[in-house]
Amino acid sequence: MPLPMLFTLFAAATPAIAALPTKTAGADALAPLAYFAGDWQCAGQFANGKPVRSRESFSIELGGQWLRMRHADAPPNRYLADSWWGYDKAAKRFSVTVFDNFGGARRYTSSGWVGDALTLENIATSGYLDRFAFQRLGDDAYRVTYTYRNGNAAWRLGDSARCTRATQRH
Repeated sequence: MPLPMLFTLFAAATPAIAALPTKTAGADALAPLAYFAGDWQCAGQFANGKPVRSRESFSIELGGQWLRMRHADAPPNRYLADSWWGYDKAAKRFSVTVFDNFGGARRYTSSGWVGDALTLENIATSGYLDRFAFQRLGDDAYRVTYTYRNGNAAWRLGDSARCTRATQRH
């Protein structure tokens, strides 16, 4: 293709390229979760009193449509998880899918922040229910508490940890 013709095609396409959105429509639905973006160090304990430490890293992905969370327990614990947090526009709820190193894949839902609390509830139908409750403790800290129950039993503590921001937000 001759250079003048290529330049003409490029010049004609430039306004169309400039008009493309920089993020996908609807990405603003995830704005309430932007608080988590960055790296966090967590320390806490299991219900039996044994200590647990972990790293959590959150990044905004795929044109702002998803928040990706990577969780890694510090040895001697070995739980690893990769979670994808999104927003279901039809249901008007956040949805989260957690994949872990034990082959698990669990789905959670949340109506969003209520004050400084965000709860992800398992939507499983297998009878085993669990949830993660996040409590904001200012701009650079949160507490996450994992609870579970079988059948109609009361909620039982699995573990709880306080997480502090390891990197500054941009």
